Amino acid sequence: MSKLFKLFFCWVWVLVTASLLSCKDSGVLVKPKYVTTLFHGERGETQVNAFNRNQAEREKSLAEEIEKAEQAMRMLEEQKKMFYSIDSTERIKEIELQLDRLLARSQQIVTELNETDPFSPKGHEKTLRLAKELNDLLYIYVVPMGDLISANKEINNIAADISFETGSSVINAEGVRMISHLLDSVKNEVVLWRKYLDHHNEMIFSEEEYSTILIISGYSDKQGLGDEKVRAQRNFELSEARAQAVGKEFEKQLNALGVGWKLTYRISFEGKGEELPPNQVEDSRKNNPNRRITTVRMVVGPKILLYNSGD
Repeated sequence: MSKLFKLFFCWVWVLVTASLLSCKDSGVLVKPKYVTTLFHGERGETQVNAFNRNQAEREKSLAEEIEKAEQAMRMLEEQKKMFYSIDSTERIKEIELQLDRLLARSQQIVTELNETDPFSPKGHEKTLRLAKELNDLLYIYVVPMGDLISANKEINNIAADISFETGSSVINAEGVRMISHLLDSVKNEVVLWRKYLDHHNEMIFSEEEYSTILIISGYSDKQGLGDEKVRAQRNFELSEARAQAVGKEFEKQLNALGVGWKLTYRISFEGKGEELPPNQVEDSRKNNPNRRITTVRMVVGPKILLYNSGD
């Protein structure tokens, strides 16, 4: 066990409270609170005094940052569990990429902090530099990621019976209104993110560019003429055409928002045919309105949060 690793555990016993609690509205992070009465130094434990106070503060600072970095990793691991509870076909890939990137960097910070000598000026400078990066990592990425994952878990249903004519992929007036309603929720999310960024006054978000990602899946019931294979193929094609129609209507309405919203978008669609939609239970009915739906999963956030290796 390394000397610095032992050092960290010496400080843990004087931990009073340590929690990282935040939401998009408050953005409050509660840092660990330590009592600085003992200096554990290189030559053994002693009381803090005028001669060793500066080194004791450096020692404490390093222990705090290690604890915070490890808590960031625990938060990310919990977020990843929540993310993988979503059906694999419905997960938004950009969130997964961001989680992997954040976990890797958090682990690197923990490693670098454990290798840092807190008693030298150079080591203290390194601790301060890593502390700033860790603070940015938490406020700018880790905490908001929870909101994106929660949004990915939400399913919005567009009922085919009131949005399309029977057997058609042409969206009617009611379908257009339903998509407009969902677009209003996108706009509301942008407003909430602006408030969050204004609250934190993060310069990295100063340009306030946002992105929305939509995954659109079409489903059908089991009605239709012909044998089972022919019927299933026709229903698949209809479900795909309806998903595509919903995607095009979203694109049309997003483009109509104008440049003032600074909102880019990425839309994907697919037909699921006679597969069972999310949150539905299989039954024997061929004419089941709960299966004639188009589902929409969407997330909205600062563009920098929706990490994409191609950007």
